[in-house]
Formats: sequence, C-alpha cells, structure tokens
Amino acid sequence: MILMIEDISDFVEKGDFGSALDLALRIKEPFPRLEALSCIYLYVEEAKYMEAVLGRMLETVDSLKEPLEKVRALALIGYTLLASGDSKGDYFFKKAYQLVKSIDPALWRADGYGYLAYYLALSGKYSDAFYYYNVSYESAISSSEPYSKILSFLYSLAQRIVESADKIRSPDAREFYELAAEIYENIRRNLSAQELRKKASLIEVATRMGSKVVSDFLERRDLESAVFVIKYLSEEEKVLALLEVAYWLVLHDKKGLGNSLVEEAFRMVAERKLQPDDESLKDIAFKFLKIGQIKDALTIAAIITNKEIASQVFARVALAYARKGDKLKAVTVAEAISNESVKKEVLKAIEGDEDVGHQ
Repeated sequence: MILMIEDISDFVEKGDFGSALDLALRIKEPFPRLEALSCIYLYVEEAKYMEAVLGRMLETVDSLKEPLEKVRALALIGYTLLASGDSKGDYFFKKAYQLVKSIDPALWRADGYGYLAYYLALSGKYSDAFYYYNVSYESAISSSEPYSKILSFLYSLAQRIVESADKIRSPDAREFYELAAEIYENIRRNLSAQELRKKASLIEVATRMGSKVVSDFLERRDLESAVFVIKYLSEEEKVLALLEVAYWLVLHDKKGLGNSLVEEAFRMVAERKLQPDDESLKDIAFKFLKIGQIKDALTIAAIITNKEIASQVFARVALAYARKGDKLKAVTVAEAISNESVKKEVLKAIEGDEDVGHQ
C-alpha cells in the first residue's frame, strides 16, 4: 500500500494525473482509495480531471455501508474541496454532521464527531474543530459502554487531537493541547498530559512575549523550546526569531545552518512584504557584526525600512569591511547609506582620513 501511494505521488508530481487516477482506483480498501483520490484532487488544476476525480470519490462514498465510515469519508471530501478553494466543501461537512447525529451507540457517535473535528481542523476551521472534539469527548464519557472501551477510545481521541494540534501553525493550537492533556489526565496518563501542558504553556508565553521568548530560551540553551514556539509567532516576529536562532547557531559552530536561516528570513520579508521591527533588526545585525559575520549583518540591513536606522547599520558594516581590508566592498556599502552626513563621515574614514577602528 505504501509503495502504491508513493507511485501515485510520483505520477502526480510529474503531472501524469491519468496514471495516478488509474493506480488509485486499484486500491481495494475504500478509505485508502479515497485518501489517494484526495491527494490527486489537491494537485489537479484542469476542470475535466477535477470532475473525474471528485466523481470517483463520490462513488467510493456511496459504496460504504457503515455510517461511521461514511461520516469519515464525507469529512475528508469536505476538507479536500475547501483545501482546493471550493466552498462546496462546507456542504459535505454538513452532510457528515447530519449523519453522525443518527449514529448509535454513543461511543461510535463520539468517534464520528472526532473524525468531523479532525478534518475541520485540517481545513483551518479551528473553532468548529475544537467544538466537535469537545462534543466527542463528552459523548464518550457519558456513554454506557464498558469502561475499558471508553478508556481505549479516549486514548485514541487524545492522540487524534494532538495530531491536529501539531499541524496548527497558530496560537489556536494551545486549546487543542490543553483538551488532549485533560483527556490524558482523565485516563491517568499523567506524563503525556504534562508534556502537552508544557506545549500549551510555551504557546501562551510566545503569544504574550513575541520573539523575545526565543532569545530567552536560547540564552538558557533550550534550542528545542525556541524552535517549537517560532511557528506560533506573527510573521514579523517569526523573522526576528529566525535571526536570533541563526545568530545562536553561528555562535555554536553551526555557521552554515545559521547563514541559511538569515537568507530564509530575508526571503520571507521580500516575498511576503513583511515589516519586522527595525530597532530589533538593528540590534541583531550588530550582534552578528560583533562575531565577525559581516555578510549576515549586511543582509539584515537590507530589510530595514527606516532609512536612519538602516544608515547606522550600513555604516557599521562598511567600516567592518574596511577593517578587513576590503576597501571596495566598504565603499560600495557606504554608498548605500541614505543619510548624507553619515555617508560622508564613513567614506572619509574608509579613505583613511579618520581612524576606521575608532569609527
């Protein structure tokens, strides 16, 4: 099965959707076949292929006999359509919801709500997903099924919620981790609960403190926590955090990786037209200069929008190049200084009329 999925992915990447579809339809198990069709649909752009793939997905749903499997399948189609920009996905989520309400016993119904929540979370509908995960949890604990069955279900539900939380790249993940932690505590898996409470706490701190929390973690040599919280920051704060991590990596003999993160931060700013705090950028650039990373400091200077602040950084960079003996590079950078008085002073220092080291 895994090899077949890999083959389908290869066909999709090559744009050979016909072969990918033929291979997907050979999968005998309905839900794996549906997942493969969903994967193809998300890459297809031509209307004729999209209609063909969706038609096959609907045929697969119609072939399902068990209501629970049909709920799961309808939710997957809902996600697939929404992920491709088609609002008709909401229709399939509504169908899944109508069906799950009629499922008995309660534990199966709880499972249906769990599937509904999982695909809603994948679709970015976090508040709806969180609501239905709670409904699933409440349905399970109020079930009259044997305790062992309820226990087993709650464990799998908590795992599913964590899987959703891990895929959420925003502070919304916090409440999912907290809900999963509550379920783990309910079934006496306290160590797992503690780990999730910690993650939720880290997200809360990141939301409150921004990129500064990354600096604090790095000062404590807690790289794991620093990297974890980055995805929950705003885009501008994320740039600053990446630069802080880059500085830390260079400082700890991982220069290549650090340099690549500086370039990644530069691309983020350029492509997404972001405006990180200029004073913070200046401070980070100066930190790079202190450890001799002139090129990285120059890259950071290039994304500073405030001309006066940028002039300060370009001046330091130009003088750093001059101290290294690279006069041509120093003059080139100095010419980029927008503040004319600063530019004049720096050029004068570079030419040797002033002491470069002192400047």
